[in-house]
Amino acid sequence: MDEIAMLRRVPLFVNMDEQEVAGIRAIMEPNVFAPGQVIFREGEPGNHFHVIMEGNVEFITQDSEANELVLDSSGPGGFFGELSLLTGGPRSARVRAVDKVSTLALDREQFHEFLLKHPHAALDVLQVLGNRLKRSDELLRRSVSQNVNELQERKMTLGLRIADGFAAVMGSWAFIIIQSIILTIWVITNVIFRDTTKAWDPYPFILLNLALSFQAAYAAPIIMMSQNRQSDKDRLAAEIDHNVNKKAEIEVALIMRRLDDLERGMHHNHHEQCNLLRDVRPAVGD
Repeated sequence: MDEIAMLRRVPLFVNMDEQEVAGIRAIMEPNVFAPGQVIFREGEPGNHFHVIMEGNVEFITQDSEANELVLDSSGPGGFFGELSLLTGGPRSARVRAVDKVSTLALDREQFHEFLLKHPHAALDVLQVLGNRLKRSDELLRRSVSQNVNELQERKMTLGLRIADGFAAVMGSWAFIIIQSIILTIWVITNVIFRDTTKAWDPYPFILLNLALSFQAAYAAPIIMMSQNRQSDKDRLAAEIDHNVNKKAEIEVALIMRRLDDLERGMHHNHHEQCNLLRDVRPAVGD
């Protein structure tokens, strides 16, 4: 596949015609990276956008415990660095070559000049980026907002459902009241008719004790099954909370780095403006 055809597979350029893509290729520079080489790191300025022509790369970040996390990977026809190219912000992840990688790199300033000359291409780029950001936001929401009840519901077996229902019935006032009424009728009836054949369980109510023993023998393990399921649910909830907290910590750290970069940029711009004003004042005096 030639380079123009490869570029037209990139989502940023998919809506451009062949002439526009050829114009993009004319301002791109080839790069080659060795296996294991880091192409760029988190926090570095985003000055280039890369289209992968050969090889594979992986996108890496770190969690709150400084462990390496591989976010994604990409091969020929893939691309990276497009958001930093447009915003000028620092890189949000590290990109490392898995094997020998060759790319075509696009300089940020040249790309901006190209978009100014081709407004239709600029609209295409904005549309594609908007769709990518929307999908990323949806994925992030789904990955964080996990419902413990829904996750546990999918793991429920018939036996666990019966155990939960049994425990819910035995742990209600309705069960206590109904059982108390039955026991009262049982005892009173057998006491009143203790000297007749109508008494099916005369004092000391051996049959009643046997029935209650059977109830207790089966109720205890069934209730324990329900409690164990609740313990599993609590552990799952704690694990989800922990993952959410780790993600929040990572996001806060990224935000803090972005704020630091913005602050440095503001100081740099202020310094340049002060120098410009000092250069302008003598000229105005002359």
